[in-house]
Amino acid sequence: MNGKSIVIGIAILIAGVGAGYYFATNYPSTSSGQATEVPTATPTVDEKAALLVAVKSGLVAEHGPDANDLTVTVSKIGGNFAQGGASEQGGGAMWLAAKVSGEWKLVWDGNGTISCEKTDPYDFPISMVPECWNEATGKLITH
Repeated sequence: MNGKSIVIGIAILIAGVGAGYYFATNYPSTSSGQATEVPTATPTVDEKAALLVAVKSGLVAEHGPDANDLTVTVSKIGGNFAQGGASEQGGGAMWLAAKVSGEWKLVWDGNGTISCEKTDPYDFPISMVPECWNEATGKLITH
């Protein structure tokens, strides 16, 4: 490279830096400069409370008033589906719930194998219902 090429290269570099500075200081930014809040997957306290009330109500409707004494817990909420447990001193059980028309509904509760007839209409994710018992065929169905 000769001296003339170096001078031209430096001049182009200086012009580019100058143009960048000019545009950065004279034209407004499209960003507001404020942080944007991104919603998280963590359910709100109200959502969890509504779920617990719905599950407890469903347990009482299915098993009678003694179910009011159960301790109901939520272990997982994923979109319109939830799972958890219900326990008392002598033991406990698992439950599954689905959100239907904006309201939580107890779909299944018990110990052991989950009933396909109760869960299939809601299309639970495989992570919550990896298998279920088909009462009509007497077979275990793996999803």
